[in-house]
Amino acid sequence: MLPELSELGALTQRYAAVTAALELESGEQPLVLPNGEWFPDKFQGDFESVERLLCRMQGYAGLEATEITLSLAGLGPEGASCSSGKASSCGSCAAPTPGSDEVGLERNASGYAIRLPASFVSHPIGLTSTLARLLGGIRFIESGAAEADAEQAELSAVALGFGVLLLEGSYIYAKSCGGPSVGKLTAMGCGELSWAFSLFLATEGHAPGPAKKELSTTQRAFFDEAWGLVSSSSNKKLVERLKEDPAKAAKSKLQVAPARSWLAGVFGFGGAKKPADREALALEALERGDDVDGIAALLATAPAAGASESVPEATRAKRARPRDDVSELVDEALRELRG
Repeated sequence: MLPELSELGALTQRYAAVTAALELESGEQPLVLPNGEWFPDKFQGDFESVERLLCRMQGYAGLEATEITLSLAGLGPEGASCSSGKASSCGSCAAPTPGSDEVGLERNASGYAIRLPASFVSHPIGLTSTLARLLGGIRFIESGAAEADAEQAELSAVALGFGVLLLEGSYIYAKSCGGPSVGKLTAMGCGELSWAFSLFLATEGHAPGPAKKELSTTQRAFFDEAWGLVSSSSNKKLVERLKEDPAKAAKSKLQVAPARSWLAGVFGFGGAKKPADREALALEALERGDDVDGIAALLATAPAAGASESVPEATRAKRARPRDDVSELVDEALRELRG
């Protein structure tokens, strides 16, 4: 499940602060996907392959002019080796869990130095997700920050378009040599990253479909929930504020509203309708669990005298729905509500 709405509001403020610091042009950030279109280079499991990958991702992050060096601890001339002596599909390579001293980022006189464990060479998710968050940290520092903590680095990576890569690294299920295992290579959880990534898609105008195709089962479930909330009409203004002025949004107390209920969708309710609206009264009655006949009567109430002249013919026809049909619709809504 996603964090509580209050936590999502605070996370949205932090995401707004990061995007404001990066000074990104709204609608200009690409959605980087782990496929051949974005990563066409042949990967041979050697240092040169990792270096090419880093250079490509460096370009996506807008860091082409930044000097970044790479070192891989324990990488031999024939590439990475597995401690079990098996091929790269075995468990020790399938779910890497490097120590804190194996992944590093240092700033030096000429730029930055990235250090990775050789085990990542045989694990695409571990390699790409870790490079993405390290590059996010570099871009955040290059924007003027003295340093970047783990969350800022990951939010920065999401804002740069690497959200799918980070989500894949947030929950790694693998059948290892010793049995099934779950690894996590991000500081933020799957739910938090799903929310931040959904904000990125909404503010940048990217459709969710291509990203969903690249997500694993667990990540897709979290993302579906997050996207449903972000794309809800109840949070439209929140997304607009984040898109138009992230710096101002970061200084505001942002609140995430629950998504409009399925019942509201059925009856086509919007926030602009008056409380005394027949449909609004019917919805309130539904949510209280009132008698179906009484709710149907509310919906079937005739408009005031003379009002029909200003109502379009299509709307009058819709309001003239047979009572049995209305009752059936209400019954279905009640079942959904009580379920």
